[in-house]
Amino acid sequence: MYKRTSGARTPNHHMGVAKTESRIPESFQAFDLGEAVASSDGRCTLISFVTGPIVLGRDNEYTLFVTDAALAAAAHSFEWSFTQDGDVKKTDNTERSITKYQPEATGTLTVTVRILDAAQNEQATLAMDQDVVPPSAALETLIEEAWNSPGPGALNPDVLREMVNEHCRYYQSLTLQAPESGDGFQRFVFSLAMDGAARHTTAERREHLGALAAAVNEHPEDFPRLSARGAGVCNIRPALLAMTLPLAPGGSAPFIPWTELPEVENARAFADEQLRGRLATLSENVRIDLVNILRFPKSNITHCGHILEALRNRYFVGATFDEVLKGMSGTRAHWITRHYQEGPVERT
Repeated sequence: MYKRTSGARTPNHHMGVAKTESRIPESFQAFDLGEAVASSDGRCTLISFVTGPIVLGRDNEYTLFVTDAALAAAAHSFEWSFTQDGDVKKTDNTERSITKYQPEATGTLTVTVRILDAAQNEQATLAMDQDVVPPSAALETLIEEAWNSPGPGALNPDVLREMVNEHCRYYQSLTLQAPESGDGFQRFVFSLAMDGAARHTTAERREHLGALAAAVNEHPEDFPRLSARGAGVCNIRPALLAMTLPLAPGGSAPFIPWTELPEVENARAFADEQLRGRLATLSENVRIDLVNILRFPKSNITHCGHILEALRNRYFVGATFDEVLKGMSGTRAHWITRHYQEGPVERT
């Protein structure tokens, strides 16, 4: 789906640490991306997409960041093992410091990764323990009742399972920079996450994020084209993330100035192409950081919330999120959603 439309792509068989696994985003901590365990010497950090407990029978992804240059240079491959109650359930050897695993039983799962050099000598090892629990029984009951009832059923059972079993801690714990009463903010973020997850399957999102990472790692000329659609669970467009992500912690100046796209569709497509061209001129480290923020569900959902707050503050300042959702027959919520998905769009 994401192969180049012209010219042959030469396969890249390079082993070791990719650029996207060589740095945690600027001003971020590892736990801003997911559940994290760092080595005692700080040279590498293992991050889990899902913060434990993880759920039986559902894929979870793990990424090892190797931030020490010497260790990264020595790394040639990565050996993963998944153990429960002393029983090794799976071992895997990967060229990239990324893998995924679907737990087969409840209990305590130990994920261990060894960094191996070209001679298969161990250079470092890191382990993470996570509890494995059954899927949400309450959710399964709700889905079954909706399925067996007349009228509209559950929105999308697969998406609901992903939201509840994997991401609920992330959207439920979101807070506004300027706190307000009510739960409108969390509900709005949840609705966008549901919409984003429904637009593309987990496999499709993984493929797109992998292509974005490959563009940064090896083929920067592909980055503008791949940035045309939203990425990750909340379907965040990279240019909109760059327009709302501060250059410096606590600062107000973003990586790309706030840019409204024309209302007319043809003109908007051209302006968006130009905007993505500017995105591609950002430094390699910034593009690495954007990809990492987008690909981890925790940081993706967190920044969906930041973008929503920025849009509300710009276009409907003074209105709470409860008022945005309930007032004016939802017109303000519709406009914010459109700015999020397509723009921001000029309001004529």
